[in-house]
Amino acid sequence: MTYLRRAYVAMDTRVELAGWRDGASERELVQLLDEAAGVFYEVEAAATRFRPDSDVARIAAQPGAWVRVSPHVAYPLQVALWLAAWTGGRFDPACGHRLAALGFDTDYQTGQRFSWPGGSPDATFRDVELDVARMVVRTLRPLLLDLGAVAKGYAVDLALARLRGAKLDGALVNAGGDLAAFGVGPDGGPWQVVVAHDLPAFSPVELRLSAGSVCSSGLYARRGPNGAPHLWHLRPGRAQALAATVIAPYAMMADGLATACMLIEPDEIGRLCEEAGAEAKVWYEDGTTVETRGWRAHGVA
Repeated sequence: MTYLRRAYVAMDTRVELAGWRDGASERELVQLLDEAAGVFYEVEAAATRFRPDSDVARIAAQPGAWVRVSPHVAYPLQVALWLAAWTGGRFDPACGHRLAALGFDTDYQTGQRFSWPGGSPDATFRDVELDVARMVVRTLRPLLLDLGAVAKGYAVDLALARLRGAKLDGALVNAGGDLAAFGVGPDGGPWQVVVAHDLPAFSPVELRLSAGSVCSSGLYARRGPNGAPHLWHLRPGRAQALAATVIAPYAMMADGLATACMLIEPDEIGRLCEEAGAEAKVWYEDGTTVETRGWRAHGVA
């Protein structure tokens, strides 16, 4: 049995791929993992808001016009718009200008600041039209999309699909805490996943994963230069959600849900996750937690 782990940097995070197959050589596994990792760079090139030639930038530059886009933008945007509609705009992919105003405007690769002037300050997801059949997007007002809450999970799913197509006995893809797996781990059992949110007195949560994905979001994960969190639509006047972890069949959905669960009311979490076929646990600043009914079926601690 040959087991291999490889690490890369893409989409502003550390990406790790692991896989094994009886009878495979190390050289063969290196090639398979490197090819699967390539999807992260493909998705990043299309979905980033920090490159003037990306699909997201071309959409921002042509308000009112139908813009042909890659599936790497159309499919994540489809999920993002569904979550936006479900949450009444508390989750909103049309927030690029707002994030830039909070200081999230620097390309991690070049260090250059990048923004699009002229965005409508009150533009929302309702100003975005998507025709998946034609792979085209139109914005009714000037705005800048941010697909960071779903695109990374989408890339995780694509990379894992490539490894599954290579007929590995088991594989795991981890992009900064957003991960998915199939098959069994190198010890012959389910993949062991440890969730360790950077919160005071947080006890790590161990999960068993043989299929599907686990994705997390937390206010501690990203801060702007002035200390502002990357979630701009926080709950006013009530205990804030500090972190969320979601288990779902696909990482793209789990990635978006992890963000959405931090923005909605605690009593909405169960309904949202049930509709999406997911389980979740959310930690709040007052020390309380909320978990869906099926969460403990996956958790060890």
